[in-house]
Amino acid sequence: MFQIASLEKISEVLSNPTWDILVLFFFLATGFFYGVLAGKKKLLSVLFSLYIAILLLNNFFYLDILAQGKELRDAFLLKLSAFLIFIILLAILFNKTVFRGSSKNKKWWQVFVLSFLEIGLFVSAIFQFLPAKEVFSFSPIVEMLFASEKSFFWWMVLPLVSLLFILRKKEIRP
Repeated sequence: MFQIASLEKISEVLSNPTWDILVLFFFLATGFFYGVLAGKKKLLSVLFSLYIAILLLNNFFYLDILAQGKELRDAFLLKLSAFLIFIILLAILFNKTVFRGSSKNKKWWQVFVLSFLEIGLFVSAIFQFLPAKEVFSFSPIVEMLFASEKSFFWWMVLPLVSLLFILRKKEIRP
């Protein structure tokens, strides 16, 4: 019975997609194509940048001072901008220091898995640390997959678990 209800809900969402589902598909497609074009090394640098940017955003109290007195949407955009700036700066740093050199391992499934999990973590982080839930209303599927605390936990863990299968021992050493 649970499976039938879930299949009906998925079928309904796919036949009449809401704007948030379309945006989600756009992010996933963009992430996949970025992953294919950028390669595994850049994906790894962005993945580690995401983790650190989440920590920085969560503990960067100056951002709360800047957001005081602003409307909720403006505060959301300020925090989103800071999040993106953290990711970009850290990715540049990791690209130039930790993950330099070219990737000799060109397995497409690794790039697909990394880019999928990276975009999932990015979207889930936006839901968790930014006031996205207060600014926008989302479909139940998007809420379940990205906005809940449980889903955020799994989006934080799954990329790390995937690294166990993706990284070779030679790639881990500096």
